[in-house]
Amino acid sequence: SVDEPDLKAYKAVDGAGELSLRVVTSILWEHDKGLAQIADIERLRAEYTAGHVVAGTVKIFMDGVMENYTATMLEPYLIPGNVRGIPMEDPERLKEIVTRLDADGFQVHFHAIGDAAIRQALDAIEASRKANGDLGHRHHLAHLELIDPADIPRFRELGAVANFQPLWAFADPYITNLTIPFIGPQRSNWLYPIGSVLRSGGMVAFGSDWSVSSPNPLEEIEVAVTRMGPSGETKTPFLPDERIGLPEAIAAFTINAAYVNRLEKQTGSVEVGKLADLIVLDQNLFAIPPEKISDTQALVTLFEGKAVHGDLGNL
Repeated sequence: SVDEPDLKAYKAVDGAGELSLRVVTSILWEHDKGLAQIADIERLRAEYTAGHVVAGTVKIFMDGVMENYTATMLEPYLIPGNVRGIPMEDPERLKEIVTRLDADGFQVHFHAIGDAAIRQALDAIEASRKANGDLGHRHHLAHLELIDPADIPRFRELGAVANFQPLWAFADPYITNLTIPFIGPQRSNWLYPIGSVLRSGGMVAFGSDWSVSSPNPLEEIEVAVTRMGPSGETKTPFLPDERIGLPEAIAAFTINAAYVNRLEKQTGSVEVGKLADLIVLDQNLFAIPPEKISDTQALVTLFEGKAVHGDLGNL
């Protein structure tokens, strides 16, 4: 999520030849400004998309978080007052917003945690496709803590990407103390349903939500595969049917993440003709117990073939 000072900083660092990563920014949608802000968003895209920086995505917050009952829900939380969370955008206005942004060439990045927020985001994507056709902008929903099972097939049907943060998908105190008691066991069976979305044919990409969460993808891969804490916090898989395989978890952080960022033809996999964006690890993830994945270290990171972390000469 960025505003103009962030974009200026990225542009300056890139212009100085010092930006050692690709930056796909999400320009924050300000709910109180409505459709009138699109002109300024277009200006930001035109002014700051260059080199390693792309300003072609708009981030829309749909709701809050489960722990304080602000994530929006189809059914009330199990607390007094018929509380269903705090929606941040009117669903019908959202359809108009997403249809306009989609027609204008923007990708939409939704913060959507509760099942109602997720359904409303998918409804808006569906409305945009009906109005505009499939323009291939790869709109994605981030976080996806609770998905109603009826909405799981819609990711494939609508070409929407499920952008999970798998580090959160184990029974930590947030889930055991602040989520399950307040939504009940039935809904809790659909917390972070990564495996279900994959089995339905949906595109799954992984992200970190740094700086809120750890940026270490190896910790996140471990949790996606085991549904246990990456540092041994838990010994029993949480919703074990939602575990995924190691190849799928790696793909979610590499080629699928590149796909979300509309970069899969340039990076995201080891292929002739692609950019040499690579890491060298100190152990083979396929030759160790899954519980050891998070112990792995990156020895060298290459960006466009240049070492930006570690020393190739020491390998």
